[in-house]
Amino acid sequence: MKLVIAERDDKEREAIRWLVSAYSLPIERVYTAATVEEMMAVLEREAPELLYVELDMIPYERWPQATAHVRLFCQRVIAATAEATFARAKQAIDWQCVDLLVKPLEPARLKQALRAAASRSPGRPGLPAGLDAHHDDYRSLFCDFPSAASAHVWLVQAEQPALSQEVIRFLMDYPFRGRARVLPLTRMAVCLLPDLPGDGKEEAWKLLRDWEEDHHEPLAVVVMPPDGRRTVRAQYQAARRLLETTFFIGYRQVIAPASEYEQWRELDPFLTPEEQRQWIEMLERFDHEAVKRWLQREFWHWSPPFPSPEMVRTRLTSILAQIRRFMKTYRLDRGGTEREYMRIFQDILYNPVLYRIVQELILFLCRLFHEAKQAAEDARVDPVERGLRYMEAHFRDPSLTLERVAAAAGRSPAYFSHLLSKKRGVTFRQWLTNRRLEEAKRLLRQTDLSIKEIAEQTGFRTAHYLTRVFKAELNETPTAYRDEQRPKPPSPR
Repeated sequence: MKLVIAERDDKEREAIRWLVSAYSLPIERVYTAATVEEMMAVLEREAPELLYVELDMIPYERWPQATAHVRLFCQRVIAATAEATFARAKQAIDWQCVDLLVKPLEPARLKQALRAAASRSPGRPGLPAGLDAHHDDYRSLFCDFPSAASAHVWLVQAEQPALSQEVIRFLMDYPFRGRARVLPLTRMAVCLLPDLPGDGKEEAWKLLRDWEEDHHEPLAVVVMPPDGRRTVRAQYQAARRLLETTFFIGYRQVIAPASEYEQWRELDPFLTPEEQRQWIEMLERFDHEAVKRWLQREFWHWSPPFPSPEMVRTRLTSILAQIRRFMKTYRLDRGGTEREYMRIFQDILYNPVLYRIVQELILFLCRLFHEAKQAAEDARVDPVERGLRYMEAHFRDPSLTLERVAAAAGRSPAYFSHLLSKKRGVTFRQWLTNRRLEEAKRLLRQTDLSIKEIAEQTGFRTAHYLTRVFKAELNETPTAYRDEQRPKPPSPR
């Protein structure tokens, strides 16, 4: 049995997940959602038997759409609310919820509700008006019906989510060759075409050309010909997997099954120490051309099999972490530059096409270098700022000394130390230790590097020295810190 937990509060989501794992409940898979959009997407993708949902997270204007998804894709619902009102009770009745819980939740009460819902025999969910005729078609996407395996299955999606409703209207009115059933989903539409001859690619390209006669935004179509060995559900799941290749090849595509698309290739999502050094040097030199070449070489020339898009997005955020440190060096992590940085971060997380993400990142770095050069000019007369930039760029070097930093700042060691203490309130040694500890903590949280490797990458020379400084400053060992920062698996009762 699958369970979806739709709850805004992170701690409550994890508590419910833990409760499910700690007690003997017949639930094999648990999915979570923090927003209405995430909830609808998970329901659509997984069609779970059971949904736990916080009613207060659903705004009035999203209620009809959420209702349609719950009725189509879920068999049983447990609702929870912090507002013990008639309005919330009526919403629970409308959804035919098996239980309505009032927050704060009591673990025993929640356990009882989950156990009762999990043991209840599934019923046929009600349907929103206008969708009854397609009920069996929708069910075929999420249940294995061998008799329904003789149709072409297409997925149609626009690059821009805002056009989803326009795509659905276009498909509803489109003169398909033979019978066609169009099933709207959140970000796409499924077309079931039982009478289409051949592999369907020629017909799909015609649909794309017809769309582009009146629309400039690109569209992608995944075509899955009938396969006597696979049900419609299996074809649909394979099509969703194929649709993810648009991240690399873009839209304005008809995508058909191919052996090179069947598996993701391995990719290390984090920058290696050598790549980190390259980025530090390129940023320190304001070398926009080198940065541009690096990004284009790394991300613009993928060939199948592709890596998982999520791994690529993680790798891009690793680069963004280097850029963030560069921004802090020049005090650009504020105002308009900070807002632009956050926009790029959102782009990395959600933009559907890799090419566009990299293009925006290159343009952002061009503007960032311009502002950093201006900041460098402004700080040229400030020896402390010059010294701090040098320290930021070289703190990983275990041989970094006050004398080297003072020389880079153009002052004597004693005078630079005095200026640093006066302006920043820290000594050279305190600043260096704090910066190295900050980097060591980041590597402990985000990587599986050994303590020895982390010590080497952060200027501590040896693992013993890192551990000694860690215990002196934080009163715990690096290993204990890593264990605290990583999520713990729930312990069985």
